[in-house]
Amino acid sequence: MKKGNKPVLKDFSLKFIDVMLGIVLGLGFQWWPDLIEPWQYIAFIFVYINLVDYWIDYSPTIKKFPLKREVDVLLHTFIIFSMFYLVFTTQSESITTFLFAFIIYRVFDVTWIWRMSSEYNPNNYDKRFLSSWNLFDWIEIAFTATLAILVYFLSVNYLLIIMLFILLRITTRIMASLRYKAVYFS
Repeated sequence: MKKGNKPVLKDFSLKFIDVMLGIVLGLGFQWWPDLIEPWQYIAFIFVYINLVDYWIDYSPTIKKFPLKREVDVLLHTFIIFSMFYLVFTTQSESITTFLFAFIIYRVFDVTWIWRMSSEYNPNNYDKRFLSSWNLFDWIEIAFTATLAILVYFLSVNYLLIIMLFILLRITTRIMASLRYKAVYFS
């Protein structure tokens, strides 16, 4: 789809994602009064910080690697819904639901990274950026799945689990940034 020489999906995608992310962040605040346990408050605040951090890399990345096909729009819609589900699960009674929501969110992110790598021919820096996020997304998926399994089969304190989860996320964020040597801005 082109309008003149400019792809229509590129213009649409950034505006669409901006609006949808704003809706997700806005709607989530209605659940703040429903939170009861300390881990839920910590998870809720962390999710918001995580989504803003995600947007720091996401926005310039989507400008550099705009959506090409309708399947990309669907994939990004799934990413947004998984973000919404992640915010929603902070009010769940079980941290396992929250952890699995994070895994779903990351699986869609890995799929998008794979699409960018296969649809475009990234230069060395972009290739390092994409491979870094792919690697650390998979590490986060594996570690989060391990935490979910521990919680499911053992009686583990939810506060301890959420702190380990946040420590993992902070560590992977730092390691990814060190690996590609910068915060990613186009």
